[in-house]
Amino acid sequence: MYWFRRLIIKFSVYVCLSIFLLSSANAYVLRGEHVLQLMIKKNNFPVRLFVNQQISFFDPGVEAINTAYEQTVRYRIPEAFRSDIDAYGLKRIHVVSSGNPLTVIDGRVVAESEAWTDHYKDIFFYRSRKRLVEKLETLGINFFVTSLGRYNGVICYVLGAQYPDETVPQLWVVKESFQPVRWIFNVSDAQGVVEQKEIRYGDWKNYNNSRYPSKIEFYQGQRLIQRIAVLQVEINPSFSEALFDIEQLKIFYSTGREETDSAYQNDIEKRIEEFKKIYE
Repeated sequence: MYWFRRLIIKFSVYVCLSIFLLSSANAYVLRGEHVLQLMIKKNNFPVRLFVNQQISFFDPGVEAINTAYEQTVRYRIPEAFRSDIDAYGLKRIHVVSSGNPLTVIDGRVVAESEAWTDHYKDIFFYRSRKRLVEKLETLGINFFVTSLGRYNGVICYVLGAQYPDETVPQLWVVKESFQPVRWIFNVSDAQGVVEQKEIRYGDWKNYNNSRYPSKIEFYQGQRLIQRIAVLQVEINPSFSEALFDIEQLKIFYSTGREETDSAYQNDIEKRIEEFKKIYE
């Protein structure tokens, strides 16, 4: 009986120790807001950032179009962003300033909203933790939940979900470096069907103490549909504030040129619709 009592005591000690260690581990999971604060600090974005990148599309619906285009991106921190892309004769301008988005295609305003793929820049251009939390909450992330998970062998903070649940919106941030590596969305289509989308950030590089990923990938379910490959990064270049002036852009492009050739106009309309589909 003596050996049996010792076994019971050892088992009880093991259970208590396991509970203690589990509680201690959970106590060291930072709150999501704190993780974002450290992420903003570590990324250390400059006041202005210029990025030259190549954007590739893998959607079978646009295979007839060239699949890789050059894109220029400008950040004015905080909360101002502009991207310009020129593809097969059509030009796309996308600007976000103080939370207000605008998209212009071929000299015409086509949207004052954002596609889910446009949100990749959101985790970069905020200096305020509060403002970033508000933005991520509007995109479905629940900051009452934060856990630890493993992604490609690396321990990460999972903001918005209890690991390993991947059915809800969540942002993954590497525990040691505070680099964001994946962002999972739930997006509803025109018919109200919810589909999972994901942005993955990889190959981070240091530019004068500021960090930026050299590869950003976009997934629809498990299918890669878009990739950004960064070609060049410039820290604090000079560029005009007018580039981000949405009200002036609206005025300028609302008085854009009118074509009298109806066949040409119809062709432009068709190509604009094709181009818009790339970003939906």
